[in-house]
Amino acid sequence: MSNSEYDFECLLQQQASKFSMRAGGENESEVKVFIIADFEFSYDRSRHEGYMVQEGASAQTSIRWPFHRIAAASWQVMRFLPGLETPQIEPPVVLSSDNQTEAEMVKAFFDAVIGEPTAKLVSWGGETRDLAVLRRMAEENDLLLPPQIAELSPLACTRIDLCDATAVRAERVHLAEYAAACSIPAKPSPSKSVGKYVEHEDWVKVEEQVLADVMTTTVILILHLTARGVVTCDRIATIMKLAQSAATAFPSNAFVTRTFLPWARARQAAAGLRGTVYRPE
Repeated sequence: MSNSEYDFECLLQQQASKFSMRAGGENESEVKVFIIADFEFSYDRSRHEGYMVQEGASAQTSIRWPFHRIAAASWQVMRFLPGLETPQIEPPVVLSSDNQTEAEMVKAFFDAVIGEPTAKLVSWGGETRDLAVLRRMAEENDLLLPPQIAELSPLACTRIDLCDATAVRAERVHLAEYAAACSIPAKPSPSKSVGKYVEHEDWVKVEEQVLADVMTTTVILILHLTARGVVTCDRIATIMKLAQSAATAFPSNAFVTRTFLPWARARQAAAGLRGTVYRPE
């Protein structure tokens, strides 16, 4: 897509959003639902090797997204109801190849999204790989795509890619990078380590990582929505509720119990103090 085409599509999207708001599609009495999702991947090396043999010197040597297989999935539903200070936050779901096939994980995720027809699907960088892999999986396994994923425009109003939404025309950055700049806990393991954990079938660490990504993305979403007036909520209480929901669902998850929950508690305690709060370096 050229810059002029991109600008024109952006303009159309903005005009459609304004029309929707005038028509009452975005108002304080509307329930707003968001599904925040993240995935970890493995490489289908055998099929890629077959492709390399077939194409010879013309083959693409790097293993690109058509050969990426979903090894773990996590998602969470957050529902903002009119008049409530905090949203309804459902316990996060975490699935992995430890006990699910790829098709089973994808179908469970699709069913969850289809079950929330008004929800916006939220990701960090999902437009660049996750959605492409999910669409390929649906085609390969005869699965029905949720409308939020079936829509092909990267500017679809049914999705929010926070990597794009936070940067707009600035340089796109990694989730851990943005989170560190905002003092939000993220990624218990370095991003490049997760592939090794998948290869070694260390599912505890893989599941910890994919859940952490969902929780970090959810915090960024809360800040993103409230700063723009899309929703109104008690941000501190909402983040605390998010932490408690995850800790109840996954009491043995080290990131949740040792990092995220203490961080949320510290924010809550600091918010209750008066005057300058000094934090240790």
